[in-house]
Amino acid sequence: MLGTLLASIVLAFLPVAIARAANEPVTGIDVIIRSKADGRVIIETVTDTRGAFVVKEMRPGPYSIEAGTKLPLALLKRSGGWGIALIPISAKTVKPQKHRAKPASRGMQVDIVVPDGTTAAYTVIITD
Repeated sequence: MLGTLLASIVLAFLPVAIARAANEPVTGIDVIIRSKADGRVIIETVTDTRGAFVVKEMRPGPYSIEAGTKLPLALLKRSGGWGIALIPISAKTVKPQKHRAKPASRGMQVDIVVPDGTTAAYTVIITD
């Protein structure tokens, strides 16, 4: 009986441990970054084998990141969300950002804000 109880507890927490351990790069995914101020596309690209790409110039302001717009919506909803990290390359005064993109009508989507200050280049990394 105690063995069954312990097995039930371990099995209940197993999916949580697996989800946290995943954190793998999302490779070969289409990504669009748009300025929310004027709708202008800043970059439209595909992630590399590290789940990453570089944005050479992001001015301060609000942006929308859309990823996986060409994937089936059912597949995106099943994943629950992707991590999106912005790591500054050129400006030492800009801090890294971490966000969680959620399934939307067109792929995964998250809104971000590049803080006031210098225009910065970022490496953007997408993980599951």
